[in-house]
Order: sequence, then C-alpha cells, then structure tokens
Amino acid sequence: MFSTFATLVLSLIATSAVSALVVPRMSAPQGWDTSALEPYDTYHCRYVAIQCQTQHNTQFFSDCCHPLAAGESASALPAQCQMPSGVTCSNGEPISNGGSDDGCDDGPSSTPTASPVSSTPVAAPAPTTTSTTEAISTTAPSTGSSDSSLNYGGYATYFYQEGNPGACGTVHSDSDYICAMDQSRYGNSGNASPLCGQQVQITNQINGNTVVVTIADDCPTCQNSNSIDLSVAAFQALDDLSVGDLPITWKFLN
Repeated sequence: MFSTFATLVLSLIATSAVSALVVPRMSAPQGWDTSALEPYDTYHCRYVAIQCQTQHNTQFFSDCCHPLAAGESASALPAQCQMPSGVTCSNGEPISNGGSDDGCDDGPSSTPTASPVSSTPVAAPAPTTTSTTEAISTTAPSTGSSDSSLNYGGYATYFYQEGNPGACGTVHSDSDYICAMDQSRYGNSGNASPLCGQQVQITNQINGNTVVVTIADDCPTCQNSNSIDLSVAAFQALDDLSVGDLPITWKFLN
C-alpha cells in the first residue's frame, strides 16, 4: 500500500497502457481524478493526434501516450510526443488547421500527420452489465453455476508490467496471472478498489481457451466496461500475443 496519493497517481501513469488498437473513450472514465491528472479532453486529443492507438507496446507509447499528472506540461515531452503542426483540439478531438508551419515543435519523420484521426473505437457489442463501484452482478447466468454470471461484449488486451506497481499497490511480473479492470468498474484509481485481489475467469470466445486471473490494476483506456487488460502470461493462455485483442466472456469467481 502506498503512503501518498501522489505515488498512486504516478503508478497509474506508468502502468495504464494497453496493447490492442483501442482508442480511449470520448468521456472520462469513472474515477478519473481531475485534481491529480490532466483534463481528460486534453489527454484524449493528444492520444489520437499522435496515433497512440497504433503504437502499443513500443517505446513511443511509453514516452508519449500516458496521461500526465496535473501541472505537467506536454511541452516537456520528447519531440515525437508533440501535437503535429497545424493541429489543435476541439472538445477532445484533434482538428487540422491546414498543416502550415507556424513554428510549433515538429516531431521526426515518424510523427503522425496532421490529418484528423477518427477516435471511434472498433465496433463491439454493447456490454450487458450495469456499472457500479462494487463487484457487479450481470445478466446471462453461467451454464455451470447458478450463483455466477457471465459478462459479454468485452475484449481482452495485454500490457507489460515493467516492474511498476498496479493501482492495487502490488508489483507483478509478466509471468503472473493478473489483470487490470476497466476503470468504470475499478473506481477511483487513487485508491485500492474493493475488486483488488478478486479472481476472474476469462474465456476466449474464438477458441474456447480459459484462464483465471487476479485483479491487480485498473485500465483507464479499455474499450468498455466488460473489457479486461491482461498480463502477458494470462493473454498467452488465451491466444498468441500477435492477435492483439480478442473477444471474451468472463465472470467473478469470488
């Protein structure tokens, strides 16, 4: 457990990356701490403008694609993390102003172009659950148990641990079977959630592979409330990492 809220915020910034091509939701997830983190519209606009959704599991993502702490300035980030020339933000979306060179910092040749980027996530079935700040009871009962319920419409992604503690305050390796829950379920990322330590059984809807993981982190960029970010080992139990993301059903085990 951390001694200060600031430490927890830094943990969130260091560990909230996901691996698949998923753009953050348009509105801030429940628990986004406006006093500790930059405005969500600012983060969303920068994320889309520099095309973070195509850079998961790269050094570029680690350098450029995490939310900043309140008071931090994007101008202090490396050149490749800067907004493209001629692009501004409007309601959290990047807008092209014609791409003229107005003296703003330009990234290297690999910096995404200034054209607007769609921030609409890949279409997915709507979640069948109702979000709360506690463990959530959902619809369709599991055929194997009358006291458990399956959650549909989500996607599994994966992330690297890199020696950083998760929002629950624990440090894990890539070989541990842990997961990060969508922030609308997890709650305030500045506190350990009641979900921390609970076990979840996840099934790959394509091949039927199943894995059991322990909740250790939150995911502010998961596609929806039924999506889960997995450790490398947990994702590999479901499919190869090259898949990137996959449709899942899941249920709480405790």
